[in-house]
Amino acid sequence: MRFRNSLAIGLAVLTLGGCTSTVAGTASPVPGQGPVVTKAEPCGLLSEEHAKALGVTYPGAERPAKPEQKVPATCRFREPEDVRKASNLEVSLSKDLSLNEYMNGAQPGEKFGIGGFTWTRYATILGPTYCSLSTEITPDSFVEIASESPDHTEANACDLAKAAAPAIASKLPGGEQNPQITAPPGQKPAEPGGPLVSTDPCAMLKPEQTAQLRLAPTGEPMKSSADPNQFGCEWADTDGEKGEKAFDLWFYTTKPMDETPTLISQGQPQDFDSGDRKWKLYTESGSKLCAAGLAITPTSTVAIIAGNLDDPAKACEVIKAAVPLLNANLPPSS
Repeated sequence: MRFRNSLAIGLAVLTLGGCTSTVAGTASPVPGQGPVVTKAEPCGLLSEEHAKALGVTYPGAERPAKPEQKVPATCRFREPEDVRKASNLEVSLSKDLSLNEYMNGAQPGEKFGIGGFTWTRYATILGPTYCSLSTEITPDSFVEIASESPDHTEANACDLAKAAAPAIASKLPGGEQNPQITAPPGQKPAEPGGPLVSTDPCAMLKPEQTAQLRLAPTGEPMKSSADPNQFGCEWADTDGEKGEKAFDLWFYTTKPMDETPTLISQGQPQDFDSGDRKWKLYTESGSKLCAAGLAITPTSTVAIIAGNLDDPAKACEVIKAAVPLLNANLPPSS
């Protein structure tokens, strides 16, 4: 049906108070319980609080509807810039286009009952790593939530869309209110944690140990200008401008090892076990630099970078000699 009252033109997006009950299938507007919106405004379907909980940026960027192409208005909430395994979220809202017209023969698939609505996943030309969940509000209006797998696999394509569905539903007529929103794993930046937070990187090599490595006896603290949760220590080399490079030890308190810039920029990792510690060694053929990484917790990492400016074949020598010494001083892994 279409709204005939001129005061109710468009989709009525209601914010309900008090208790609600779960309604299977399509929810209907509840008269008198919310303001009437005169045009589709998909960016209004996600609050700042819910966007923060989902790990997407706020406010979203709206793309207007294209009625001639049967495309509804869409709002894009981007993933945070400092999280590699995150996904964008897109929310589309129609006020005068039916779901059947929009889907244009696309086959419905799995259904999810979330927030008082039945959300249907439809196949898209973007393939199984893209997820489109839609629910009909009236015969002439619907909402679509879309996300994409952050690592290009089918298994987690719908994780963000499903996590966002309760928040979106709470803004729709008859939707369940006060949802608890939880972002999928890896969608939000990790909070600083683990033993590295309270550990001094410059205390990880003693003067008698640096002597064995031909490094200066004490190191100089370092801080990253790009990441407040990255800090470290640098020990100068003692063989002049050439030969061995300075030895840099970095602590990352919010990043897993496979997201650590110091490491992923240095080539493919190789296993490098030392004692009971499972390090990774990063080097490329012909490179004068070498790096090594150790996971302390799933979201905190120790990274080393060193090298030899004269002989690439010796780039990893100091790191290999330093790792057994560091093992005794670093916090245990968990």
